Amino acid sequence: MRHATDSICAGLLCVCATFVALAQQPNKTTAAVPRLVKFSGTLTGSSGQPMSGVVGVTFALYEEERGGAPLWMETQNVQADGNGRYTAVLGATRNEGIPAEVFASGQGRWLGVQPQQEPERPRVLMASVPYALKAVDAETLGGLPASAFALAGTANHSPVTEPAAGSGKPVHQDAPATPDQTGSGTTNYITIWTGTTTLGNSKLYQTAAGNVGLGTTAATAKLEAITASASGTAVLGDASSATGANFGVTGKTASATGTGVLGQATAASGADFGVYGSTASPAGTGVYGANKATTGFAYGVYGATASTTGIGVEGVATSATGVNFGVLGLTPSTTGAGVLGQATATSGADYGVYGTTVSPNGISVYGLATTGTGVGGVTSGPAGYGVYGDNLATAGNAFGVFGESASSAGYAVYGTNSATTGPAYGIFGTTASTAGIGALGAATAATGTTYGVYGTTVSPAGISVYGTATSGTGVAGGSSGSSGYGVYGENAATTGNAIGVYGNTLSPAGIGVSANATAGGTALLAIATGGGMAAQFTGPVKITGNLTVTGTVSKGGGSFRIDHPLDPEHKYLYHSFVESPDMMNIYNGVVTLSRRGDAVVMLPDWFDALNRDFRYQLTCIGGFAPVYVASEVSGNQFKIGGGKPGMKISWQVTGIRKDAFANEHRIPVEESKPPVE
Repeated sequence: MRHATDSICAGLLCVCATFVALAQQPNKTTAAVPRLVKFSGTLTGSSGQPMSGVVGVTFALYEEERGGAPLWMETQNVQADGNGRYTAVLGATRNEGIPAEVFASGQGRWLGVQPQQEPERPRVLMASVPYALKAVDAETLGGLPASAFALAGTANHSPVTEPAAGSGKPVHQDAPATPDQTGSGTTNYITIWTGTTTLGNSKLYQTAAGNVGLGTTAATAKLEAITASASGTAVLGDASSATGANFGVTGKTASATGTGVLGQATAASGADFGVYGSTASPAGTGVYGANKATTGFAYGVYGATASTTGIGVEGVATSATGVNFGVLGLTPSTTGAGVLGQATATSGADYGVYGTTVSPNGISVYGLATTGTGVGGVTSGPAGYGVYGDNLATAGNAFGVFGESASSAGYAVYGTNSATTGPAYGIFGTTASTAGIGALGAATAATGTTYGVYGTTVSPAGISVYGTATSGTGVAGGSSGSSGYGVYGENAATTGNAIGVYGNTLSPAGIGVSANATAGGTALLAIATGGGMAAQFTGPVKITGNLTVTGTVSKGGGSFRIDHPLDPEHKYLYHSFVESPDMMNIYNGVVTLSRRGDAVVMLPDWFDALNRDFRYQLTCIGGFAPVYVASEVSGNQFKIGGGKPGMKISWQVTGIRKDAFANEHRIPVEESKPPVE
């Protein structure tokens, strides 16, 4: 600041010399003495670096070195060189210059200099020359020219001045011309040309702190715009270029708790917007928010509304073609959110994030995260939605909500509902198209534990992922990963009727949950890690293909159903399963006795290793003989004796399983029901 002070003082000394020179010259004309003060200074920023280029500077004159209201002030644009040096003329922005009464009292005056977006620098005591402006008043009477006191009828006469040199007679000269500019203004309002030669107030108001307001005289930010219209827009960003990655509005903040762009619609009714952005470019962005903070709960774009039917942030992609986005949010923070929508109202049909698209191939809400969460939705309302996607297209591959993640451990769509009661949804999607999808999650990574759709709930009666369809598919999931899941549902509750994936259909021919493996893989994989049921079906279950069960099958009854051999086109044939309290195997056959009336029955080579506790049944065919088991099973065979040569014997042998799995998982014949059943 000492450099700036030295430069200002140097400028004032130059001005002093100028005023002295003017005082020594004879007064040969009647041109008004300009109420201007020329001086030089040096501008530096808060960090001490010189400011260069065009800089807005507010100059103010005070009675005191500190405190007090300014006697006079104005704002100019000055041109600073590479070292911050500049020259300005005080009073140049107004026709009358600096009012003479500012220096009329003869008291000292202090000059304050405030560069744009900087605090006012320490004031400088002005030198004596500016007070010489009071001398102008000596040519007037009470501030009025002598012509103001002329008698009637002399208005057109020229004023009398000193005698011409050598004549001894007074001469007349023309009165000074009045300035061309006219008009009036109000203190602190920024001036605007209201005509070719007139000035007046603009809509911009500058506070003493240097804040500029549009629609307000109490701006609390460097630039604040306010509209009172229920359907108006406070700030509209419009990127009209049809090409290029241009932005309607760009907001940046380096603060871990700051906001790149904050839009607030305070009207309690009407279709008002907190932030509204539109672009005509297929590759452009209506509203783009980038938060460069790598830690903290930082927002790229944050929108809030106090209306129960309002929208915090609404993104509309009006182009019917192209890969356009209603709202696109990106964040490089592992704990950040590309787009965060919060519906804080505890009632009403409010949305944390709401997106619409009129394109059949468009995306209502699209979230892309390189490491974090593509789209995250949170609601505290018992009947609210964490993320709600609604696609009104009646045809085409339209999506209510579409999520995509390139991270092997990321989530395409992740929804969390913190409400512990009520029909609260982590993710809810609806579509009016017969070929549309309410919610589609695609995990495109070919490796890793990726999820097409992942849902969690902490409510004992909650649902991780819930799909309802009046005619289409309740929940559909697809995965191209070799170890990925088309649909993955996990319920973290350790008690209660917690469900990982729940499907329900109201159509008599509909399907609550449909699983299909077209490449020979597994159609449905269900895992219950807490000892509960991995899958529960209420209603008929149809499996087209093979059913493999690695555990125990418990059923109320069982049978096979085949086409009736006598009428396969019109009838089925059912046979019931044979039940036993033991894990029993049955073997049978027919053998012909030898000349000695006996026979050895050969069994499979794994028979002894698999079975124990054998039981035998022998029946003669075509006659009677006292046949018996001559030798029991040993070495995978047994012997029949006591029959007639050439006689046929029907035999049956049963055994109880003794393999390792059977020994580990014996089926209890009787057990008590748990209290919940």
